[in-house]
Amino acid sequence: MKKNKKLQHLIEYYALKATIAFLYLFSMNTAKKFGFILADIVFKFIPIRKKHIISSLTKAFPNKTQKEINEIAKDVYKQFVCTVVEIIFVSKMSDKQLKNFVNFENIYLVENSIKQGKGAIMLSAHFGNWEMLAISFAKRYPLSVIVAKQENPYFDEMINGIRSNRGYKTIYKEVAPIGVLRALKRKEFVAILADQHAGDQGVYTPFFFGDVSTPKGPAVFALKAGCPIIAGFCVRQPDGRYVATFEEILVDDVGTEDEKVKKIITEYNKILQKYVEKYPSYWFWFHRRWRQKDN
Repeated sequence: MKKNKKLQHLIEYYALKATIAFLYLFSMNTAKKFGFILADIVFKFIPIRKKHIISSLTKAFPNKTQKEINEIAKDVYKQFVCTVVEIIFVSKMSDKQLKNFVNFENIYLVENSIKQGKGAIMLSAHFGNWEMLAISFAKRYPLSVIVAKQENPYFDEMINGIRSNRGYKTIYKEVAPIGVLRALKRKEFVAILADQHAGDQGVYTPFFFGDVSTPKGPAVFALKAGCPIIAGFCVRQPDGRYVATFEEILVDDVGTEDEKVKKIITEYNKILQKYVEKYPSYWFWFHRRWRQKDN
């Protein structure tokens, strides 16, 4: 690592540590209030991806007024800040608090997988608080999560330390093919967020106003392991906790493997769209989800 880059990473790391230390002077709810003020400031004066978010929302919800679109866009920033604050406070929460932070619906789908002597691919997205969903789930069942390595190695070590200390294992994307199949062979659950652009390596299927490239790995892993695929998304409640709902994506024996993969990914995007339509500000609209096939 070059000296200048290392210095930049250290500055970023200690700035984050100082921010966390400051927030720990308050309760999580108070820290969220600070976060909401920051989100308003960013939305108004430092519009990171604001045009992109409003443009995508306008295309996705053509029947909404511009005022409604702007309110959703503003809430996207607030929901993200809320998610970050909750993750920061994970180390302050007991195992019991973390377990109860998310209430699970349709958990019988997970239990059925266990009864069959199998693990499962747990498909989710950058929706609600995906990290808290994984942490709370891991308090009940053995879980590994595919993660991307952060550019800042100090961030990477800190984030994965929080994850592992709170109950679940991580599998870097670079070694996912081996790590996922090994975890499934151990009858564990593997969580994958599959809502980011996958380029030419993905499968293009409909999502709102156009086709999007979605990672096909989750479907490939499930077909190879012969395990269920369960989609799960959590929704923030008025009391600050979450309710997570699971839906199984059924795999039939009709067609080639490529055709089966496309059916699975199509159904995943269909389910995700249903949740985003109902709770539009809970999804991470910052992503450049709709791209041309050569981009």
